[in-house]
Amino acid sequence: MRVRVRVPATSANLGPGFDVLGVALKLYNELEVEYPYKGKKGKPNLIEISGEGKEFLPKDEKNIVWKAMKAVFNTRSKKKRNSHYKFGQFKIKMKNNIPIGSGMGSSAAAHLSGILAANEIIGRKLNKDEIISLGVGFEGHSDNIVSALLGGFCISVLNGGNIKYLKLKTPKLKAVVSSPDFQLPTEKSRKVLPKKVSLSQAVFNCERLSLLVSALQNGSFEMLSTAMEDKIHQPYRARFIPGMKKIFETAINAGAYGAALSGSGPSIIALCDNKSGAKIGRSIEKVWKKYKVKSKYFILDFDKEGAKIWR
Repeated sequence: MRVRVRVPATSANLGPGFDVLGVALKLYNELEVEYPYKGKKGKPNLIEISGEGKEFLPKDEKNIVWKAMKAVFNTRSKKKRNSHYKFGQFKIKMKNNIPIGSGMGSSAAAHLSGILAANEIIGRKLNKDEIISLGVGFEGHSDNIVSALLGGFCISVLNGGNIKYLKLKTPKLKAVVSSPDFQLPTEKSRKVLPKKVSLSQAVFNCERLSLLVSALQNGSFEMLSTAMEDKIHQPYRARFIPGMKKIFETAINAGAYGAALSGSGPSIIALCDNKSGAKIGRSIEKVWKKYKVKSKYFILDFDKEGAKIWR
């Protein structure tokens, strides 16, 4: 059996939608899994990686794609420690186009691709909600997983032990994602966040979040510069992002409707029309250079379909 999976990059939060909003982007990680693998005897290279992370991602059982696959196999095993699916039975090929540690959902894409591949191997025994729940168990939050699986513009919330989610109308916009040449692990970015926020901060974000969802659904894109403001996570993460506020201002002056950290950063996403992407990307690149940071930018459409599986 040979299973192929393609999972889109995602951008979460979009400013005020902390751990709530996510959107899928047309940039993909691809996974191919062969089972049972009948390759060379001895110690074959069971995981091959090309593209992003090929120099440092683990090629053994520590790889998070395999860990996600193993979790699926264990959920279907009567005795979790005795699943008959073993690492050496699989040939795993990863083609990574999503920058790692960049705030573009590379971790969610890896976890989800492993879950979907393993679910295909066991006969699609996990339903959509179970797939999302398993992915959130790895990620700790639902925004990236939901939008990567479903595609488009999604809203998701944790409700006790359940995850409630909606796929909304995908806005007709381009996303310019500027990715600097340094990583910012989500764990590090979350540690600086306060455990409590003031009432005024909460109200500020509720206002912007309501405006953001409405503006994206109604096409009132002129509202986005205000709607993508945030006081709950971006001000605290700014210490890790050289010139963050200046980049937001520069993007808007170059034609973006609004700008925000992509996920937990360090990448920055700007939403714009079909014509302004290159100008916005170059303008942001110039700001990074002033802070001696190299960067690259992507001009991306929104992915409306989400993760895909082939046999």
